Amino acid sequence: MYNEVIILRSYTETTDDYGITNRTNKDREVFAQLRSIGQSEFYQAQADGLKPELKFILADYLDYQGEKEVLYDGKRYSVLRTYRDGHKIELTVYGVDDEWEYQSL
Repeated sequence: MYNEVIILRSYTETTDDYGITNRTNKDREVFAQLRSIGQSEFYQAQADGLKPELKFILADYLDYQGEKEVLYDGKRYSVLRTYRDGHKIELTVYGVDDEWEYQSL
């Protein structure tokens, strides 16, 4: 069941005339199914120096547009890998240390 709401975040960076870089976030809410990382998958990733924490399954791969970040339950995650299975797409993510503040879309 796709009952979790996650925010997919993409961003663009622009540089003004003074050389200052500005980052603009673009957030989209989508429904997802939350899954745990399996034990063997977790240890294999650890051996490669990676730390996957969660998986999010989206019902339609078209809901994912290459975003690099996922916001869920007060925490920011980076997308580690994606896996398409038919019309579904699976996002494996790992946590980023800083907290985010929810702002209205």
